[in-house]
Amino acid sequence: MHQMTNPDSAAGIAAPRLLQELGETLQRLRLGGPFYVLLWLLAGTASGAWQHARGLFLLVALVFVLLTVVRFRIRGLPDGASEAAVRARLNGIWALLLTNAALWGVAIAWLLMTAPNESARTVAAISSYAFATAFAHNFPMRLRSAFLALALLYLSTLGAFVATGARFELIAVGALYLLYVSLTLRRSHAEYLQRLDLQDELRRQRDLFEQQSRRDGLTGLANRRRFSAMLDTWLSEVSEEGSRMALLILDLDHFKTINDRYGHAAGDACLRTFAEQLQQAFPAQTELVARLGGEEFGVLLRDASLDEAIRRAEAFRRRFAEHALPLGDGIFHSSVSIGVAEFDPRRDARGDTLYHSADAALYRAKAAGRNAVRAAEQG
Repeated sequence: MHQMTNPDSAAGIAAPRLLQELGETLQRLRLGGPFYVLLWLLAGTASGAWQHARGLFLLVALVFVLLTVVRFRIRGLPDGASEAAVRARLNGIWALLLTNAALWGVAIAWLLMTAPNESARTVAAISSYAFATAFAHNFPMRLRSAFLALALLYLSTLGAFVATGARFELIAVGALYLLYVSLTLRRSHAEYLQRLDLQDELRRQRDLFEQQSRRDGLTGLANRRRFSAMLDTWLSEVSEEGSRMALLILDLDHFKTINDRYGHAAGDACLRTFAEQLQQAFPAQTELVARLGGEEFGVLLRDASLDEAIRRAEAFRRRFAEHALPLGDGIFHSSVSIGVAEFDPRRDARGDTLYHSADAALYRAKAAGRNAVRAAEQG
């Protein structure tokens, strides 16, 4: 079957495409089982097998019933299932389908060989044609396995027609219909793959849109929307856990000078460099770095006290002040002002309260001459 590279597969998690195949296969699996039972009973009645071979006839019927029960008992897997588990489940389902097809082929051939009358042949032909058609339309996921199922369902019926001296017209129509249903299976398989490809593309576009809605296009950091959502989420979590959280608001000093002197392209390069250094300084999964707009950035720190947040903010401020930015024909030394606030459950019922505390501290850092770190006022 056509496959597409997916990072989830590399990590051992089944790709959405594979989970979709499992879901569709399971949904269609439950449709056909009862019809094998009903058509076998009808074929046995038409052929007279009910009278002359009742024991074997009932045994085959019982096996069809058991296979139908198994069809309904097979369940799907959760979205986080491994690729190996999903493939194993699919292989089991196809083994069941092929077993069902083989049993029908052998049973109907036996029935025709023991009771070669026109009623039996008519029911056998119509039933085998119906099962082959249904298989071509409902199970095009795995082309080779589906062709094998068609052969098991259909060739035994044709062989029994030839062996029992059925009319040439019946044999010829059966052969032509086998060709038709084979072509139908190929077309169904191609359409199935096209549909999977389309849905993969839709998923890719959706994921890209979701990523773009949460990422800043210039720096690749989380954007303000993502930052605000995480601020509220983490605030709620630390409130329940009784843990700590700190917030840094950072602003590049004299950024307008860079844009005015070197142009907006140089300013964008400066923002990207600043973002890279900020991300390197705060890389942990319990830390979120975001561009809030313009030259303003934010950093969320889980499990961090005010003193620790101030220490890390000061270390970053010093490193950045020592870093020369290559702009135009020369270099430019910039600096950053930082406001720091720690979550206070008595004050910060909402994320914007904590944000305003850090923002007020940033304003005091700028008022103190920039290139400084200031903490939010307590109380």
